[in-house]
Amino acid sequence: MEQDRRQFYRIDHPVVLDYQVVEETDVACSSQPYQFNVSPYFLLQSQLAELDSECQHLIFRIAESTPHMAAYLQHLNKKIDLIGRTLTGDLTTESSHAQIINLSEGGLSFFSATPLDTCTPLAVKLIFPESGIGLLLYARVQRCDPFGSEFELALSFLKMPESCRTLLARLIIEAQAKERQAGCSERSPYDHP
Repeated sequence: MEQDRRQFYRIDHPVVLDYQVVEETDVACSSQPYQFNVSPYFLLQSQLAELDSECQHLIFRIAESTPHMAAYLQHLNKKIDLIGRTLTGDLTTESSHAQIINLSEGGLSFFSATPLDTCTPLAVKLIFPESGIGLLLYARVQRCDPFGSEFELALSFLKMPESCRTLLARLIIEAQAKERQAGCSERSPYDHP
């Protein structure tokens, strides 16, 4: 786990998190948890973001030869994104239950009132309130350390589909860019670099 922690960039990020202990057979039989009762729109924003990522290079190529067509396609993309956000609006109402977790492409850590044994397999539901993106993933408890009246749980993701890994990487890069922007805007013009 220590080596994995060094492989991935980690961020502290607000996320609505839910998890359930599952059996090893659940993890073996499916790449995506089915234990949560989610709306049919739960994964919509994730799927739209994945399609958007796949199409970006095509839009850049179209823009080279037909800028007006590329602009039109980008407007259509914004319309689809708006429809997706409207349909998944109920997900963001759960943002009042968001907590700050430490997140990477390889796993996450967070504080819990309940301890869990190491190596316990979990089904994990994540909702990113800013984007309305929801993910369903399997994970395993790597460590559980007492911290005051709570426990710090560290999880590593299991059998994560490549599309989820790409989406997580994109979310982390965007959050990192926002952190840098916030850091730059807080600096005084008289500060030396």
